[in-house]
Amino acid sequence: MAHSGSDADAFVTRGRRPRSVARASRRLGLAMLGAAGPAILTAFLVAVTREGTAGPVAWVGEAMATPLLGGEGITWAFHVAAVTALAGVWVVGFALVVEGYFGVE
Repeated sequence: MAHSGSDADAFVTRGRRPRSVARASRRLGLAMLGAAGPAILTAFLVAVTREGTAGPVAWVGEAMATPLLGGEGITWAFHVAAVTALAGVWVVGFALVVEGYFGVE
């Protein structure tokens, strides 16, 4: 059944807007993952090789318990990098949802 309204917003499903949003989101998410990956790995390896570390799993739990604001040290750097990686995964997921919903190739 046809609607009586205007087709002024029809570009949303057929225009370039969804494609550019998906492309920008994918690039941003992958950039965040690319930046966070080496930071996570470096902080983890530095912490695990230091003396007095109870073990990798215990150290990651301790690092993720540190506050994001006002934190310091290698555990804070690991926490910030992990949150950045998680945000990157969410942004890439958003790009995939936009691509799937609007049929962007």
